Amino acid sequence: MQYLSIFLKLVEMGLFNLKMNNKAKVETYKWYEVEPSPFQLLAQEDQDRLTNNFTQLLNSVNEAVIYVKNVFDFYEYENSQYPVIITKFYFGARENTPGFFNMRDITDPLKDRPTVTYEYPDKIVLSDGSLAKVLVTYNYPDYLPDGFLFEYYGIADEIFVKFKQVDQYKAIKMVSAARLRAESLLTGNRVTPETERKVQKLRDLSTTIGGSARLFEVYLYIVIKGKTNGELLEKEKRIKEMANARLLSIEDPKYIQRELYEFKTSVSAFTSFSIEKNFIDSISAGAFYPFISEDLIDENGVFLGKSNSNSPVVFNPYSRNNYNIVILGESGSGKSMTTKVFLRRLRKKMNIGINGIDPENEYVKDVVAKELNITQVVIKPGQKLGLDLMKFVREGFIDATDAAELIADLYYVPQELRPRLRRLFVSSDADTIFQLIDELKENKAEDLLKYLDAVESPPDSYVYDGIPIDISGNIVFGIKELRNQRLKVVVSSLLTLLLQKKMLSGRQLLFVDEAWIFSEYPAVLNLLQEVARRGRKYGDIFMYITQRPWDVYNTPEGRTILEQAATAILLRQRAAATEVLQKAYNLSQAEIDYLLSANPGQGIIRAGNHKLTLQILVTQEELEKFSTSPAI
Repeated sequence: MQYLSIFLKLVEMGLFNLKMNNKAKVETYKWYEVEPSPFQLLAQEDQDRLTNNFTQLLNSVNEAVIYVKNVFDFYEYENSQYPVIITKFYFGARENTPGFFNMRDITDPLKDRPTVTYEYPDKIVLSDGSLAKVLVTYNYPDYLPDGFLFEYYGIADEIFVKFKQVDQYKAIKMVSAARLRAESLLTGNRVTPETERKVQKLRDLSTTIGGSARLFEVYLYIVIKGKTNGELLEKEKRIKEMANARLLSIEDPKYIQRELYEFKTSVSAFTSFSIEKNFIDSISAGAFYPFISEDLIDENGVFLGKSNSNSPVVFNPYSRNNYNIVILGESGSGKSMTTKVFLRRLRKKMNIGINGIDPENEYVKDVVAKELNITQVVIKPGQKLGLDLMKFVREGFIDATDAAELIADLYYVPQELRPRLRRLFVSSDADTIFQLIDELKENKAEDLLKYLDAVESPPDSYVYDGIPIDISGNIVFGIKELRNQRLKVVVSSLLTLLLQKKMLSGRQLLFVDEAWIFSEYPAVLNLLQEVARRGRKYGDIFMYITQRPWDVYNTPEGRTILEQAATAILLRQRAAATEVLQKAYNLSQAEIDYLLSANPGQGIIRAGNHKLTLQILVTQEELEKFSTSPAI
């Protein structure tokens, strides 16, 4: 925003005067409620798209007002209250407004505001018993970042911005006159770099105003409220500190607080500021882009916590275009706590089954299992599981070709032998995996048996032998006691196939924790991806949890899981994860820096078009029952 302060400075220098109409006007507008969107964490091109739409919106009307209303409230969850801010955005214009944003017609949002019951010189008393003060910005620096108003949303109660388009002929005449007078200051020995810089900006402004840009009068009021003088003064102090940091001039004019609270902009309401009218060109107006919210509030969703603007984050996976969720975070980032809290609240909110693969036995502890209403099954070494891959093939839960690729991955069959193994799987009449091994022996397939004979020997034989575990009800399998990493992968992949039977009944959730252990097994990742794809039409939710996303991302199958999940919760990360996360989720460097230094339970949630910071809020009861570390 390059030209905002030029006119004020020229007024102070006496280069031109503005004629103003002292008669107050009754201002009526057609009002719209605007749906906001995240902004601060968007890529630069996405920010540019929003600010460009905003400037086009301003150019399409002669006069516009923006009213931002912050409602300070508490979100209650299980007898615990969390302070939140719900922000509403309104746009008023005298003309019908083109659809640059998602807007809906509403009645005048100002009519229900508390009225003024008493006036002090520097504040007012409102009909709801609160004190209020209006702060006015009357000078701007040469530069303000796009969306700077968002900085005040967590403190201000209301923000009012008015844009009034200056007649094009008058604007050109004003700018030209100002430019000529400023250029006259370039003569003599007292020319400063500051003068030269402002003259050049006025020359540039003359060109743009004569083209597609427009010139606007701009007014910005910030309303703060409090129950006590102390609360009011604290808010005023914070806002002025923020404004001063941006080189913004802001004051609380005395004796006209009522008029300012009623958002009047006539001279009668601006006695001490009547010659300090501010101007902005539409090209620079992107700095005032206001429709910013870090809110994610899905209907019938689960309360997760709050964003960095203190707004609630209420998430419903069924509001997305697919129901896949990934939770990524290094050890100690709050990943397990986040997952447990989400599962507990989801179960209480929705009628959904919960199933899981738990490599570290985090979820099969008695207290956790009770809270999640799950049956915990701890897999013991030597336990017969009845997870026969060939039976799954015969029952139609995996085709023979994919089964061949899966067992080839699990037993490290070389690539050159895999085509033959696939042919044997497809042509086999075996009903069990042991019968398949017998067929290999009959065919004297010694090259394949070299890798697959482990199927018949403990501990692998226990996996395939026996009767399958009953999977009715909510069930989570803990496999930590299987010390062999490869065996964990074998059991996990076959348990996933077993659970797939239940997933087809609909409204089931399957989570897989410590999923990085599958990164060396592309066929297993493909299996997980396929289970998620099949379950989507039945309303199933698939959750993929890992602390090492870079391992998963190294395979095409893993990349698909990470990139195509509609929802990703990114908690604190190691530096090794930064390149992967930038590629998978188009994160900016600022977002990466935030994740590298985030506290436990802090991160970024990307849910569909929403991307915002997140602080998981945990009740005392959840903390006591779920915590694995005192850090969260």
